[in-house]
Amino acid sequence: MAATMDLSVITQGAHATGAALTLNRMALGVFFAISGYHKLFNPTRHAGLTRTLVDDGVHVVPVMQWLLPGAELTGGCALVIGFLSVLAAFGLFVICVGALALDAVKRIGDWRPVDRADWLGDLLYLPESLYGIGLAVVMLAGPGPWSLDATLAARFAE
Repeated sequence: MAATMDLSVITQGAHATGAALTLNRMALGVFFAISGYHKLFNPTRHAGLTRTLVDDGVHVVPVMQWLLPGAELTGGCALVIGFLSVLAAFGLFVICVGALALDAVKRIGDWRPVDRADWLGDLLYLPESLYGIGLAVVMLAGPGPWSLDATLAARFAE
């Protein structure tokens, strides 16, 4: 008897939504936790962040130079363990939108896009955009079944 191959995986994916949500959440969490940690505790990275905030005209730099990386570190850690994931993703999403609006869009001008489609392609090329999209997935679809949020929800449902 010949084995039949299920080709639906080509058109419908592997049906591993839980794994996809977990991978997305954890990758974002690890990135933001590392990024926030370095901006808080590495003098060179902290100085770079402070310089960027000043150059972008951010108000209350003495507060924001600590608040932003602190939010990245705590939000990233929350995503890694899947605790208050939607709230953490929302906070990090706001940071990404701010970074896009204040700093990242300037880089697109330096690249000299040839038309609006090229500008949009450049916008989607920016890490801030891609992280924002990944965070939107967490906000819209949740953290996945392998998270502290899912464990707590199941426990409180009993």
